[in-house]
Amino acid sequence: MVEEKYPGIYYIRGNILFDTQIIVTGRLSQELHSGLRILSGNAREEDIRRFLMETRQLKEPGDRNNVDAVLQVSISANRELYQEIRRDLGMCEALRELMKDEIAMTIAEEREKALAEGREEGREKGADSAILSVIKNLMETMKWTADQAMEAIKVPVGDRNKYASRL
Repeated sequence: MVEEKYPGIYYIRGNILFDTQIIVTGRLSQELHSGLRILSGNAREEDIRRFLMETRQLKEPGDRNNVDAVLQVSISANRELYQEIRRDLGMCEALRELMKDEIAMTIAEEREKALAEGREEGREKGADSAILSVIKNLMETMKWTADQAMEAIKVPVGDRNKYASRL
């Protein structure tokens, strides 16, 4: 049995494993279903603008997550259209406002990742510098070659050229 609950929204029930819904985005009401209309690969600019305006006032985390999910799908399906909308300052602000929590989270995550990478790089440089200093000290005080000094402090064979080039 197929039933059209709303223009463009069909429910299929009966001799099937589970109830199914079919959505024909072109038949959906612009006023009532802007969020569904923008999910197709041929979304219209006025539908996107309406959706952005309607969702600006949503503040609850669950609502914001839902809006974000809809936008992610819509943006990936309509990238060029969103590029045009982004050029419009007002819509750009609306998109930023809607996604400010996600943007802030992404920035914080990227910053933490960069800091962690910087700390790791600093540790590696510090360790390299310390090893290089020990090699030089052994060469000077013990009158050893670079290879003898690196052997004594058990520098891995694969790393020895790196240190030898810096002596």
